[in-house]
Amino acid sequence: MKSLKEHVKYTCQLISEAHRIPVYYVNANGDLEYEFAKAELQKNPFYRPIKEQLSIFCGSGNLADFPLFFSNSFLHFFMIKVHQENVSLGKIIVGPTIETEMSEKQITQIMDLFKGYENKRNLIDYYRTVAVIPREQLLAISKEVYYMIYQKRLEKTLVKQRNSILEPKDMQIENADLELSKGRRDFIFPSNLYYERVLLKHITNGRIDKLADITDYSIVGEAALGILSKRSRLQSEKNLMITAIALICRAAIKGGLNEETAFTLSDFYIQQLEELRSLQEILNLVKEVIYDFTKRVHQLHKQKYSAPITACLHYIYNNLYNDISLVNLSRLCHLSSNYLSSIFKKEVGMSIRAYIQKQRIDEAKKLIILTNYAISDIANWLNFTDQSYFIKVFKKHTGMTPKQFKHNHPQEGRK
Repeated sequence: MKSLKEHVKYTCQLISEAHRIPVYYVNANGDLEYEFAKAELQKNPFYRPIKEQLSIFCGSGNLADFPLFFSNSFLHFFMIKVHQENVSLGKIIVGPTIETEMSEKQITQIMDLFKGYENKRNLIDYYRTVAVIPREQLLAISKEVYYMIYQKRLEKTLVKQRNSILEPKDMQIENADLELSKGRRDFIFPSNLYYERVLLKHITNGRIDKLADITDYSIVGEAALGILSKRSRLQSEKNLMITAIALICRAAIKGGLNEETAFTLSDFYIQQLEELRSLQEILNLVKEVIYDFTKRVHQLHKQKYSAPITACLHYIYNNLYNDISLVNLSRLCHLSSNYLSSIFKKEVGMSIRAYIQKQRIDEAKKLIILTNYAISDIANWLNFTDQSYFIKVFKKHTGMTPKQFKHNHPQEGRK
């Protein structure tokens, strides 16, 4: 692992020197181990606050194995996790960059975002020192870094599909279930911590029926909005909401939500947050986050299974796009294949094979409704190597062929 870390460090240095952009390496403990940035940028007083904010984004979730892009006040970054033999070593963070030279309109907007910042000259100088790199070029750099670390090629279309922020505005992903499909492949509450604790307890317990009163008071009440309006610092509130989403995510995991699901949702909502332009939109989104996570925990509590079966269900959920064998599930649970098959059918009400098949068809239904992917691609991704067999199984579960199913659902929202 030491040799890999040395390789990563040299890679970071090369990328920074070649493209004139800052590159950071944060280790598995969340500590900034080293950084490479041009001296002109580091001398600016605004450099340190931006660098410190990276720790917020680094803690936003369990990164999948591809570049994750995010933006903050017109500044653009991407992260790539570093791992070896399934052991996480840290994250590479590249940025900030800006897409184009700053216009007068953008400078005005930045001034509005940082009304509390005293030295406007330093702020403007910082933005004008940041490297101008178009979106497509930054995407190419992310593929370059990934290849240098893992010696694996990434398709541009795949990186775009996994990062809604890279899509044109009219192609933004706005459906959490679709983002989950692609992924497998301080609170702004009243200062009284009582409300925060009660809300997190409701999320952990999946108590949807208890949310209305506390969210109406603590999330969108007029008093809270009045306080936020006086602050008039949109990005500051976004940063607070990132912390809020992290707390909500962990409360849901404590309540039994699968970690991969929780972190994928967390990353999805944080990306959505960056696109918002008003305090009311931010508050509406965090309310949606609360209800989404709580509903998912509620569903889990309605279907309580033993530890081995729960482990199997999580594994199946996370590997729908991979080969799933009874042997691997048996090893995961440390049970014999026959015994696992027996208790699975007893608790879940169907065989392991039937359950996997049902989950894959449910996943296919989401993709058909929410995307314009070819039926043959969806079948192949979900490990149906024979398209005619996929159609047969799909019809068995839905009563219609994939084409008929697609025809019977509206095109609205399809990506």
